[in-house]
Amino acid sequence: MTDRLQKEIEELLSRLDTFPPRRSPVARARDAIGRPLREAASWLRGLRLPHVSPGHILLLAIAIMVVGYVAQPGGDSVTRYVIVGGIVLFIAAFVLSLRRSADGGRPPEKRWRGEPMELGGPRTGGRRRSWWGRWRSRR
Repeated sequence: MTDRLQKEIEELLSRLDTFPPRRSPVARARDAIGRPLREAASWLRGLRLPHVSPGHILLLAIAIMVVGYVAQPGGDSVTRYVIVGGIVLFIAAFVLSLRRSADGGRPPEKRWRGEPMELGGPRTGGRRRSWWGRWRSRR
């Protein structure tokens, strides 16, 4: 072994003999309380929430309005607030459904086994033009 390697090994062994300084009780209590909270937060971040579309919100708003109306048709003020809340939720969902996505509102590209699919053949106008071109070239 070289002297440099021997020196590094001795240095590491000498560090093993010294223990880290003892932490204060306040720091240990803070870690004991904070660790479960951090674990719970990481567990919550790992949960997958269901995708809620504007259509789902519209259905929920209609259900709230119907249940509010059926619960007490003449209704007291609470029932009216429930129905008004359903109407507000309905309007909000309708506005969300009109909003265009970031890609300009185009539907996602359809793919089959990783390759883009060409679903549409030539349109009617394109077929007529190709027929007209073939007919004219015969003359």
